[in-house]
Amino acid sequence: MDLHVHTALSPCAAAEMVPPAMLLAAERGGVAVLGVVDHSSAGNAAAVLEAAPAFDVAVLVGLEVESVEGVHLLALFATAAAATAFGALVATHLPPLRNRPDLFGEQMLVNEWGEVVAEESRLLAVATDLGVEEVADLILAHEGLCVAAHVDRTANGLLPTLGFVPPRLHLDGLELSRFTSPAAALARWPELRRQPLLQSSDAHCLAEIGCVRTLVPAELGSPGNALQDWGRALAEFLKEVTSRHA
Repeated sequence: MDLHVHTALSPCAAAEMVPPAMLLAAERGGVAVLGVVDHSSAGNAAAVLEAAPAFDVAVLVGLEVESVEGVHLLALFATAAAATAFGALVATHLPPLRNRPDLFGEQMLVNEWGEVVAEESRLLAVATDLGVEEVADLILAHEGLCVAAHVDRTANGLLPTLGFVPPRLHLDGLELSRFTSPAAALARWPELRRQPLLQSSDAHCLAEIGCVRTLVPAELGSPGNALQDWGRALAEFLKEVTSRHA
């Protein structure tokens, strides 16, 4: 599985990141579960899910949300409606700034065929006014999964930013970037040995999809409808794998 892939709605992603191309790249790369997120918006979630039945890939959709401290969290949902509703809530906690495509990149809304239908004018790659624990609690309340993104990364990673994992922070997983192995992360942060660690690509172009991934048993190869039940089972499996690395 690769739970951190951006579409062309994210200003940092390539224009080629549209549903059919992304799903084909995932299928060809052997990715069984794909998590599709964009900064502060789920505007392309419906398009990705509408395209998904043509491919042998299970899809979760959601947002990458930045807390007021500068930490990135992934909010993953089983349906476009749930992701869109959470996105509407996140929008109320963003500053009213307009995007500057010449500085930050274009933010393209697309349909299931990958055709551009509109351009998002709000600046999306910006922090909310919510604390990291508030973001996680809201994701849980909206029946989503909460994964701390690239926790090892200096920019927006949980551990370099805060220095520790807050004890009240509800997380279904802690994602390592493609630049850090689980063994290296555990050597630097021994407190992670009891955490559900996973790796994702944080893909911004097609070639990056699945460049790192997390291997899971076949019974976890499809989230199904009971997303939080799947998340709990996934977390237990990941904790067991992490303990082996430790």
